Amino acid sequence: MMKLTTSAYLQQIVEGASARRLAAWAALALVLLVVGLWNLEGPPMWWDEGWTLSVARNWAETGHYGRLRDGQPAAPGLEAAFTTTLPVGLSMRLFGVGLWQGRLFGVVCATTVVLLLAALGARLRHGRIAWAAVGTALLLTIHPQIQPLQQGRQVLAEMPMLVYLLGGYLGLWAMLGGAWAALLPTALLLGAAWISKGQTAPFLLASLLVPGLAALLARRWRIASSFALAAGGAFLSAALLRRLGAALLLDPALPPEPVEGLLGMVAIVPTVFHRIYAMHNLVFFGFPALCGLGWGAWRLWRERDAARAGTPAWYVRLTLLAFCVSWLAWFLSLSVGVPRYMAVPCLVASLFVAELLYDLSGGFAIGKSLRALGDLLTLRRPTRAGGAALLVILLIAAAVPLTALSLVKEYTTDNRAAQRIAAWLNAQPPGSRVETYESELHFLLNQPCTFPPDQLHVALGKRYLQVDPEAGVEYDPLANDPDYLVIGAFGHDVYLPVLATGQFRLVAQEGIYQLYARVR
Repeated sequence: MMKLTTSAYLQQIVEGASARRLAAWAALALVLLVVGLWNLEGPPMWWDEGWTLSVARNWAETGHYGRLRDGQPAAPGLEAAFTTTLPVGLSMRLFGVGLWQGRLFGVVCATTVVLLLAALGARLRHGRIAWAAVGTALLLTIHPQIQPLQQGRQVLAEMPMLVYLLGGYLGLWAMLGGAWAALLPTALLLGAAWISKGQTAPFLLASLLVPGLAALLARRWRIASSFALAAGGAFLSAALLRRLGAALLLDPALPPEPVEGLLGMVAIVPTVFHRIYAMHNLVFFGFPALCGLGWGAWRLWRERDAARAGTPAWYVRLTLLAFCVSWLAWFLSLSVGVPRYMAVPCLVASLFVAELLYDLSGGFAIGKSLRALGDLLTLRRPTRAGGAALLVILLIAAAVPLTALSLVKEYTTDNRAAQRIAAWLNAQPPGSRVETYESELHFLLNQPCTFPPDQLHVALGKRYLQVDPEAGVEYDPLANDPDYLVIGAFGHDVYLPVLATGQFRLVAQEGIYQLYARVR
């Protein structure tokens, strides 16, 4: 196999990229950005978003990387890693503080993820797979927590993490081709992916160790050493990035709040209820990904001679397969089972779904596939090609309408109840103390906020996720002497006891939010 120098690798990327092709990809990027920006402030904010947005706002406005508790600087807590939060804060510094400014980074990341999937598809097979990967990522990812455009319109860690991960895998492809200069960016990108989301590390390691072991078995020493260097580099860069982020961003005088039991709430939940729930979500919302991964595994086995030949594309495909399969195995066997936790592997699996559709349709030979399907349905001449065409039709017919429905709902939603509640409170006398566990209000309010300790999140999460419906939630908001209390979807159970005392009266309601004033 001919090795590529770094310059030759870069030249290979540029060669053959005609002006028309580049224009097509640029047009796609522009369309995705415009679509992502449409009605960006309409969908309501998630609880997870609120923590990240509030820390990003504080950093953008004051340079304090953390929360404000009762108007005073406090340590960061439940926000996303700085690899997500810092770019969100930078967007606010550049364009002003606001919701669309905070969500802008996610839209850019979602667009980048789709383009990176296309780039990987082109290098692992060819250009048609690249475009098919775009289509499957956008149209066959059924659940709104999986579909990249919808995920990207929220301030969550999934899309930034995937940018780092897929960029790292693209660098790994260059390394396997002999471009050793790609090691540093590959390690940095994989290290950033490692720390961007808590679940990523074990599956990222599995995705590097499995093909590394396959290379050893095939006696491809250079390829095995490439995976070893990538794994070691990812580990070291993750550690370095953590230390660097802590040194540059965190105030040592504000120690973080300890939080115990998060793993037992979402990552290790071996109950029968949650196993059935996870299986239901995986089968119903992830069936295109499951079909694609099965097809990808079969193709890898059939083309195993490519492993002995040291073909980079074969090893990168095994990398992607190992990542997706190991993550989904955890999702099915141990996770709490919510669809969001299977979003990352289902989206990466779009590459394998694209291959499946391409192969079963004879290279997207639509006319020939339809004739074979007609012969099958009329029983004139049933063939394997007809069965393959039927599978393609069923897959598309089942997934595309559901994805389209979720997209229509996303882009027509205009729920700004949180903004209206915040505007009412901001109009009160400065210094009015607001008690709320609805983190999105921490981002929107200009008044001092108080809220429960982070440990309460574990008990409350166990209740809502049915891990422990009877988990105790003990908290006294009166210790903060609030003037107002806001209750939304998340903090309802926290404040029921204090409402029963009659010390607050309802003064306004907007959507899911109830606003109470203190009875003095």
